Amino acid sequence: MLASGRSKMSLLTQEEEPEKKRFVERHLGKTGFITGLVIILASVYLQYVIPGLNLVSGTLLVYGVPILVTSLIWGRTIIVKALNHMYAALRYGLGYFGIFTIIGLAAGILILFLLTLFDPTAINLLHKPNPVLQVPPELAWFMIGFSFLVVGPSEEYLFRGFVFGGLLNVFKGRHWLFLALVSSIFFAGVHLYYAVVYGVASLVQFADLITFGMAMAATYYVSGGNLLVPAMIHGAYDATGYIGVATSSDIGAQLRELMIFIGLIAAVIVFSRKKPVQSSSSAM
Repeated sequence: MLASGRSKMSLLTQEEEPEKKRFVERHLGKTGFITGLVIILASVYLQYVIPGLNLVSGTLLVYGVPILVTSLIWGRTIIVKALNHMYAALRYGLGYFGIFTIIGLAAGILILFLLTLFDPTAINLLHKPNPVLQVPPELAWFMIGFSFLVVGPSEEYLFRGFVFGGLLNVFKGRHWLFLALVSSIFFAGVHLYYAVVYGVASLVQFADLITFGMAMAATYYVSGGNLLVPAMIHGAYDATGYIGVATSSDIGAQLRELMIFIGLIAAVIVFSRKKPVQSSSSAM
C-alpha cells in the first residue's frame, strides 16, 4: 500500500498532473538543514528552562523563531509546494492517517503488554491527565481554533515541510520511508513533556506520535509537498482533545474515532483501486 522506490515521485494519475512548468527545487545542503534542525529543537526545548512563558511568548519561541529561521533558509521551496495536488493529498492523507493510526494503536497495545510483563507499575502512570489538555473549558474553546490555525500549520511546516522535505532533498539516495521515520522520530522527540509525566509508559504516546508523523510525511511525499492537508488533519486531530475538555471526554473521543473511521474508509477506497500511473516527472 505504501509507495516504493528511491526517487521522489507522486502517486498521482496522469490527469492530476499539472500542465504548468515544474518548479525546480533548490538544493538545501547539509549545513542549512542542520542549522534549521538545531534551531527547531533548541526553540522547543528552551520552553522547559525559560521561566514565565505564557501562551503568546511560548508560541513565539516554539513556533515563531524556528519558522522564521527555516523560512530564511528554505522557505520559498516549502511554500511553493504547500498547495500541491490538493485532491490527491486529501485522499491519500486521510487514507494514510487511518492506516498509520491503526499501526500506532497496535504498537501501543504491544508496548502495554510488554510493560505488564517487565514493569507493571508503570501502567499506573498512564492514569495521569494529559498535560497538554490541562486547561479550563473556556480556554479549551480557544485552543480548538489555535490547533487549526497555529499548531497544525506550524508543526507541519517545520517537521514535514522543512525536516522531512529537507531530508528528502539532502539524502536523495535514501528511501523515503526511512527518511519519513527519521523525521517522525524528531517530531515525537520534541514532545518531551510526555516522558516527564509518564516515564517509561510514555512509549505508548511516542508510538502514536511517530505513526502520526509517518502518516503526515507519507501525505507530503505522495502529493509532492502539500502541507495544507497535513495541517488540516493535524489541527483536527489535536482539536478533538480540546473539544473533549470544552464539552465532555466522550464527545472528544467519539470525534477522534470518527476521524479514524473516515481515514480507514478513505484507505479502503484509495488503496483498493488499481495502482495509479506514476508521474513521468518527479514531484516537486
